[in-house]
Amino acid sequence: MTYNSSAAPRLTAVPQRELPTRPNRHAAPAQPYLVPRKRPSDEQRKKAAKASRLSAVKIMVIAVLMLGMLSMLIFERAQLIKLNSARAVLEQELQEVRSDTVRLEAQFNSRVSVESVEEYAKKELGMVKQQKYQVHFFANDNEDEIVLLDGQTGE
Repeated sequence: MTYNSSAAPRLTAVPQRELPTRPNRHAAPAQPYLVPRKRPSDEQRKKAAKASRLSAVKIMVIAVLMLGMLSMLIFERAQLIKLNSARAVLEQELQEVRSDTVRLEAQFNSRVSVESVEEYAKKELGMVKQQKYQVHFFANDNEDEIVLLDGQTGE
């Protein structure tokens, strides 16, 4: 082994690496530039046009369906409102008819009572109550023959 006369060890050069640095926020921004796009082929353009037409048709169909459903909903609501108003009118008429029925039943009951019938018969018709002596019974010994007032017999 050979020793150098100097006491310091020998250093060999190490290759230097560049360390990543942070971008300077205060530095001027770099100039933007356009990146050229690849032009699509005719077949790709046709496919894209067909897909866009198909999506447009789908959107139109969905819009028509939604519009139809909305119009049906509005129509049904209008019919419901119309039927509810007709129902309210009919319920009012029913209430009036019921009150008339109650009034007429009370009036009928007051006129048809036994007392009012007897009073009408006495005053208007001149009738009197039947007495026991006014009732006559007769016996019919001949059950098959009936004699009428004018002398005829009925069999």
